[in-house]
Amino acid sequence: MATKDTSLSATQTGSMITDSLGSPGQIAFNPDDYTSTATLRKAIEDYIRLRLGDGLVDVELDPVHYKTAIDRALSRYRQRAQHAEEESFAFLDLLPETQEYILPREVMTVKAIFRRGIGSVTGTTASQFEPFASGYLNTYMLVAGRVGGLTNYELFTQYQKLAMNMFGGFMNFTWNPVTKKLTLVRKIPNSGFQYLRMSGLTANGITPGSTITINMDQSWGPPAYNGITVGAQVVIVNCTVTGYNNSYTVTSVSDDQKTLTVTAVTELGATTVTGSQLLQSNIYSPTPNDVAETVLLQIYNYKPDSMLFNDNRVYTWIQDYALAVCKDMLGQAYSKFGSIAGPQGGTQLNGPALKQEAKTEMDALEEELKRYFDGSEPLTWVMG
Repeated sequence: MATKDTSLSATQTGSMITDSLGSPGQIAFNPDDYTSTATLRKAIEDYIRLRLGDGLVDVELDPVHYKTAIDRALSRYRQRAQHAEEESFAFLDLLPETQEYILPREVMTVKAIFRRGIGSVTGTTASQFEPFASGYLNTYMLVAGRVGGLTNYELFTQYQKLAMNMFGGFMNFTWNPVTKKLTLVRKIPNSGFQYLRMSGLTANGITPGSTITINMDQSWGPPAYNGITVGAQVVIVNCTVTGYNNSYTVTSVSDDQKTLTVTAVTELGATTVTGSQLLQSNIYSPTPNDVAETVLLQIYNYKPDSMLFNDNRVYTWIQDYALAVCKDMLGQAYSKFGSIAGPQGGTQLNGPALKQEAKTEMDALEEELKRYFDGSEPLTWVMG
């Protein structure tokens, strides 16, 4: 086996060394391999100070002004530039009886949901046998020396598409870009585990390790937890208060099985959850096959700040736009006074001139985005 030569970033056989970028479920970008965001933010602040003449004259901006200017440049770039987003794919485990999912805040658009099968059932069991696909596989894949025509292959793919349209191969959904809520327009079937409604959740603290007491709604479903014992696994889903949606190990069960306790694994958003906060919430005790189906999401997500800062085409734009915002802030302050009292008539302030200069620079920078100077892809054909 070839050994890793870190000084050459290659194996002894000359092969390039590659590393996995990020963990499963995260954006494939490792900030540790690039200049840190804090370092590049500090460089932008130094750039702005020097461009405004700091050291030669007094610049009245505080650190909070520089931070605001950089944040404004980032938000404006993300609003205007196609290069601020990237297409990516993510796997989502669908849970039985659950139609709503909250995706990470970086996700801006969900374009499509892809399933493993062509219809409402997936898998390879005898009841899900599909004869046409098996015939195609036998003809073109398993028989040595036989080559099929492209016409047959085209017919096969069109058949698959038609079957998906007819039998649920394409999953309808709605996406809210503000709340990041993905709602599936279909019912995910229950796989047989215990599934109950809660009337309230209470915790003796908000830190991890706090005890959460779960009270069951007696007016809905079975009258008790049906034999859930200490050590069993339970899952809370669709709770609107942060920190509660998670998998837990039962630590105690009341004699009447109307309440049970678990231990918090993340920080909780509140110590009491009742009423409307639990309208869509449920608790279930999973089986080994509690995930009903895994689907693939085609999404567009914002690139992390560290990725934008390490892109030379974007970094210079952010520098100049943040500088223009700082000029506008100084111009706003200087415009309050025409001059500063002093000997020989005092000092004249250039507030209006700074504001106009800032506006001109920001307009020019936004015009650069329209011309795709940052590497964004131009628009395609638009019809209608």
